[in-house]
Amino acid sequence: MTGPGLFDNLRIVRSMLWLVLLVSPGASWGAPTQNPPSSPSQQASAPPSQRLSLRARKEIFEKVWKEIRDHYYDPTFNGVNWDEIHARYRPRIEAANDEQEFYALMSEMAGELHDAHTRFNSPEQWKHYKKQQGVSSGISVDDVDGKTVVTAVRRDSSAAQAGVEPGMVVFSIDGRPIAERVAEIETRRPPSSSERATRLLSYGRLFAGPPDSEMQLGVERADGSRFEVTLKRQIYSAAADVATDVLPSGNGYIRFDGFQPAITKGFRQALERFRNTPGLVIDLRRNGGGDLGVLLPIAGFFFDKKTLFAKDKTRTGKPLSQFAGMFRLPLELYVGKPGDQIYSGPVVILVDARSASSSEVFAAGMQDSQRAKIVGSQSCGCVLGIAKPRVMKGGGVLEMSEVLWFSPKGRKLEGTGIFPDKTVAPTLSDLQQKHDPAIEAADKALQQMTASARRTLGSFEIGKRNP
Repeated sequence: MTGPGLFDNLRIVRSMLWLVLLVSPGASWGAPTQNPPSSPSQQASAPPSQRLSLRARKEIFEKVWKEIRDHYYDPTFNGVNWDEIHARYRPRIEAANDEQEFYALMSEMAGELHDAHTRFNSPEQWKHYKKQQGVSSGISVDDVDGKTVVTAVRRDSSAAQAGVEPGMVVFSIDGRPIAERVAEIETRRPPSSSERATRLLSYGRLFAGPPDSEMQLGVERADGSRFEVTLKRQIYSAAADVATDVLPSGNGYIRFDGFQPAITKGFRQALERFRNTPGLVIDLRRNGGGDLGVLLPIAGFFFDKKTLFAKDKTRTGKPLSQFAGMFRLPLELYVGKPGDQIYSGPVVILVDARSASSSEVFAAGMQDSQRAKIVGSQSCGCVLGIAKPRVMKGGGVLEMSEVLWFSPKGRKLEGTGIFPDKTVAPTLSDLQQKHDPAIEAADKALQQMTASARRTLGSFEIGKRNP
């Protein structure tokens, strides 16, 4: 896959799924996500031996509630009265009609913490997640110029076959105005880590549904004409990959969808390829996060000496004895050492509202160390650490935030995210014309950085010859 920009449909296929799939399997960070509840047909097809009794549901509820009470990173629970949550949800759990409703309630309870990382997954959601799969309608939408706009379309989806294209405005879903539906969801569910996370989760819930189910979408073309299409939700792969290209200026370009083990080799190979290019763009737009064990080695490729790259805080103020497969998580994380640096040239990182979790930690570390400039729009602000998944009876899984992350200079990232050094966001016209202003701004910034470095080097050489 080649060619930079958010308009290459093949390259963005996997990143489109982050609203309905956990990007990092409970290992460290994951994208802020909301999976669709299991469908009634899935519920009915479950073998009787796998169905949960009322007693089992109550036991799961109590265990999840206590795990959060005892281990959640914030003892104030983000200002939420956790005892009141217990009193409010206990009778609802007991009154749940089936497992679908039970799992939906457990997910809703986890969402009360206003935390995009703390979530409860049904067995069906976890199964897709472990297989690196997601259920998608084939399109991705975002707020652009105050409207709900299609920003990505899978080429092999029913949406593409029906003629839906990036830049089209969505005006209705299942016969109702989309603004009305979004407002309804956001009134019913508590806000998440940030306004950006809340809106993206709302879109995720709005478009969610079981595989093979259908939805009616009303869209408007650039010329103002409208039409309706039927979209079929399908299961797609969400495995991460690495895309590279060379910009017309000669600068290198790397884009990847998540900090997953599968991309480590490809990213290193890409850096080796671009070792001697004048500048490098790293595109983290739509990168929902991933593993700490992937993030740190990748960051180390940009430094020739030990460098403070991130800080973290736990509920006890002490390092966790185990975190994401690591035996110990220190409160300060360092990367780089002599001989390990692969790329030493100027770097620009692209971020947007879908850049979340470990992609934000990476961008913050590169920004604070002055190793890279940031271009794009404010990132998600969804930056907490999940130490381990907690598997419950019946196969449901609790993922809970136990670590709060900070930049090297001590900036709290949760709720705030990354502020770019230069803010550039595509307009509706840009999408319709397949124009990527962020790529252009990043390329221009690299050319300026390269020219400045040459002038500095020239002055240094002159000074050496004429002391």
